[in-house]
Amino acid sequence: MIDLSGTPDPWPAEAMALWAECASLAAGANELWTVPAPSGDHVLREVIANLLGFASDHITIVSSLRAAALTYARRYRRIFLERPSYPGVLPAFSGGAARLRMLPWDDIFGGALPGDPSRTVLWVTSPCRNPDGISLTAANEVALRQRVAAGYRVVVNATYAWFSDRKAPEGVDVTGSLHKLRGVGARIGWVAGPHFFSEAVPELVGTTPSPVWQRAWGLFLRDGGMSVLRESYLARVATAAATFRDHLTATYGLAFPAFDGPSALIPLQDGVSEDAALAELERRGFRLVAGRHFHTTYPALRVTFFGVTPDAAARFADEAATSRLFAIPALTEAVR
Repeated sequence: MIDLSGTPDPWPAEAMALWAECASLAAGANELWTVPAPSGDHVLREVIANLLGFASDHITIVSSLRAAALTYARRYRRIFLERPSYPGVLPAFSGGAARLRMLPWDDIFGGALPGDPSRTVLWVTSPCRNPDGISLTAANEVALRQRVAAGYRVVVNATYAWFSDRKAPEGVDVTGSLHKLRGVGARIGWVAGPHFFSEAVPELVGTTPSPVWQRAWGLFLRDGGMSVLRESYLARVATAAATFRDHLTATYGLAFPAFDGPSALIPLQDGVSEDAALAELERRGFRLVAGRHFHTTYPALRVTFFGVTPDAAARFADEAATSRLFAIPALTEAVR
């Protein structure tokens, strides 16, 4: 079975050895067991700031992306969330006082929105949005800056920033996590914004990750771990995704839209349901995820290239091109 559903592959041995060393050093730092660090461990904050281009004093460490969402849901009356989107933040938003509504990007970027801008959050993902791999364009960034100027609180989910060198527009809060570097066990998120820490105190008290755990991650990322992951873990994802697109074009003349990061959304042919397509692909040895789980507006399947070899990516491209399940536009006359 070729698993294209998004299960991360294990770290290479070099990364695991470095992680064990960093965890041991962190555990031996006595002050981490006794001195509070309410905004997060300074080593981890500085590393994230340096890697992603933020001011370290604007970084707040949280336990997850969902934990960050709780603060916005408590403080604001309306939240406009992109559609499609990662569904994990929905319970966090709906658990607060804010009224939640999902909108396509075009509606978030332009046109009138109901409610007081100063009591409203606009939440979008860039780069490499899950599920479709799109990122903000220059025009999108201008539109978001205009929304900020009008009084809106704009939050950019940059969970996949590790897979891209794109930077977030100025004037917005940027949030993300370490989840996509290892898996759900990472349990560390972050927010870059000058005001978030003072606003998030009710959520931060007693819920932030252990300072020892934070320091282990900070040392790992600072002392070579990020370089190792870029050359191995992240590079394998990029290679598999590129192989999929290139094979579709070179072998079948199909022009799959460019996407950033590990995930893409593949539309289905008219009359083909998501469940039927998933069942047929499972029978043929491929596991994907239904687009409806991400609130897509049309039938589609999400493919993710974590832990996928180039050979497996090419085999899936063969399947996508010949199965008559997917609606992928032709660049030239397709070879059949």
